[in-house]
Amino acid sequence: MHKKKEFESLKSLDTEITLLEQTAALLEWDEETQMPREGVQGRAEQLSLIRGYIYDKKTSSQIEDLSIALQQDDDTCSDVQKAMIRIYRREYEQTIKIPKQLVLDMSDAKSKGQVAWAQARKADDFSQFSSYLERIITLERAYADALGYEEHPYDALLDQYEQGMTTQLVTDVFKPLKKSVSTLLARIVSQPQVDDTFLYESYPKELQDKFGRMVLQNMGFDFSRAHMSESVHPFTTTVGPDDIRITTRYDEPSVSSPLFSTIHEGGHALYELGASNRITRGTVLAQGVSMSVHESQSRLWENIIGRSDEFWHYYYPQMQKIFPSQLADVSQEAFIRGINKVEPSMIRVNADEVSYNLHIILRFELEKALITGDLSVKDLPAAWNDTMKSLIGVVPNSDAEGVLQDVHWSAGLIGYFPTYVLGNLFGAQFYRTMCQQLPNSQDMIARGELQRVGSWLNHNIYQYGSIYPPQDLLMRVTGERLNSSYFITYLTEKYQNLYGLT
Repeated sequence: MHKKKEFESLKSLDTEITLLEQTAALLEWDEETQMPREGVQGRAEQLSLIRGYIYDKKTSSQIEDLSIALQQDDDTCSDVQKAMIRIYRREYEQTIKIPKQLVLDMSDAKSKGQVAWAQARKADDFSQFSSYLERIITLERAYADALGYEEHPYDALLDQYEQGMTTQLVTDVFKPLKKSVSTLLARIVSQPQVDDTFLYESYPKELQDKFGRMVLQNMGFDFSRAHMSESVHPFTTTVGPDDIRITTRYDEPSVSSPLFSTIHEGGHALYELGASNRITRGTVLAQGVSMSVHESQSRLWENIIGRSDEFWHYYYPQMQKIFPSQLADVSQEAFIRGINKVEPSMIRVNADEVSYNLHIILRFELEKALITGDLSVKDLPAAWNDTMKSLIGVVPNSDAEGVLQDVHWSAGLIGYFPTYVLGNLFGAQFYRTMCQQLPNSQDMIARGELQRVGSWLNHNIYQYGSIYPPQDLLMRVTGERLNSSYFITYLTEKYQNLYGLT
């Protein structure tokens, strides 16, 4: 590369921005896990200050000048250099469109909104959160207008989590999936109910935690570089190159829910751990390339691997030893059917693998309506309940199990939800390729050799961090663009076998 000094200057700026982002992540982690309730105002001011610094650096003339100069020398750049230039050029072009005051207002709204949401959820009272959500939606509309869009304001927000994705593309992908899932769900619910009452016995929290940590470690979760705690809503964040943090929760009635939340967040953490390596460490590249690819890893570990026969061939005898009285009379086959039980339910994070997709489609439809103004915040609880009934066939009995169940809107994550289902599609496509290239992968899982599976994922996906755009990464790994048929086939075959459907 001819312009070594310019690239070194860009790397220096990248280091400063990355450190500021990680500092903000640490403050947000603390806010979610242990900050005193009265600390919200001070925390909002701290985060607003840091977000302001980040905004100033991302919109500096130095970033603009360097990214333009380096783009002109693109042919001599490595893939890593091209990626850093591409990301910062995109960051500059997008961030410069957003007024700094809007960034500060959103930071303030998110900090206060998340505390208000947690209190409203605990009190089971949407009215305690509605004014905060109205402010966030107003600010999100302002973001969409500032960023610009060709067809739909939701496009601008969706693009923040999945570059290049549009409302129409998501609609086109969701349409056949919605039809297939709805048909499969209707066939399953017409069958005799699966007995899963054994999952609702008393399982001591400390033993649940012990088992979850054992699974995480076998997956490759490095407790010297990563940490697990508890929060109202499970999440993963990166505080430093060797400081990845996840949370789970143990207040769910079923023992399987905390475990699969732990595995899900563990999948996110493995991606972040692998993305921070010798080449990418301490840079903007040391992170997952998009939320869909990120969700592909969390949901691949949680569902395709974590709910499989092979996984429990190894782990069920160990779980029986830890919980002998609860599982003594439960066969492995009955346990696997229980954890894969399909039953329309209220809570997304506890939803079965089939109906989960409809939970996301519900949120996608409501988010679009909120952003366009076709749905007002005050009418959101009723719209939520109506859509739940039409899509999933159940109606929440309270705000806590309905409109207040997710943290995303209070965190200003409008446009994030579709990435969960897109992640299902990516994950099934990645897994199919892994099974082709690693023919004995299922035998490895059955022997508890999860780190060998993780090694394939790290070699093909994690180590690249954000070097390649999502669709380019998918093409490199699988040889084709996103193809929803793999997930539909996986889901249909799995649950036809489980429920004996023909």
